[in-house]
Amino acid sequence: MSRKNPAAVSLGRKGGKATAKNRTPEERAEAARKAVESRWAKQKKLVAEITAGTKKLLKVSRANARRAQAKRRKAASL
Repeated sequence: MSRKNPAAVSLGRKGGKATAKNRTPEERAEAARKAVESRWAKQKKLVAEITAGTKKLLKVSRANARRAQAKRRKAASL
């Protein structure tokens, strides 16, 4: 037994097509442009997060390398 309204389901199937049919070419182009900008914004955010994470890892790695080098110098001087 489905809890969905059959009339709403049938309208939902037409949603995008009906909207596109009622819009002018300029409105469709604007909607498409907004969608593309939204997708690219997500991609840019992801790239920024990865870059920031990589920089943090490099910073930690360099600090660890300096500590190891200092330990080796100390051990060699003894």
